[in-house]
Amino acid sequence: MKRICLSLSCVLLLAAGLFWLINQLTPRPGGVSGNGNVALLVMMPLPLLFILAFVLWYFIFKKIQPRLPIVAGMLLVLAAGIAAGIYFQQLWLEEYRQYLFQVNKELHGYGDWDYIRSITSSLASPHVNSQYFNGFTYLLFLAATIVAGLLTYAVRGVTDSRRGKSIE
Repeated sequence: MKRICLSLSCVLLLAAGLFWLINQLTPRPGGVSGNGNVALLVMMPLPLLFILAFVLWYFIFKKIQPRLPIVAGMLLVLAAGIAAGIYFQQLWLEEYRQYLFQVNKELHGYGDWDYIRSITSSLASPHVNSQYFNGFTYLLFLAATIVAGLLTYAVRGVTDSRRGKSIE
């Protein structure tokens, strides 16, 4: 169990470091990134880290063996938290667009909503790195790994109980 927890801690720390680095690669408002979004290269390990984290969470839940009603409650709370997080993330993105619009207006003397939407509508744009890769979205990433581990544990538990097996 210690090895699993240590491995999970390392994976989550590495993911946190990547989120921080991607956040730091956001160009200043009004600036440009001459090489495109270099952070795309840093993002590449995140899906693998997500899979590793959720598998490690599954093994932790398998060891702890929480009852299925508790797992269902945890899943409900985490899903509600993730949904609220996504909602607030969209609100904050809209606030960031307003900020970029004001900066663009000050720099060029006029505001261009088409330009602002074009640089903030894609994950591939370097201008939104700070919006999608910050401490808050890291917590959403963490919650999603826990949900995936819990869901896998619950599905396996229900499937095994229908077959008359224990979860082991």
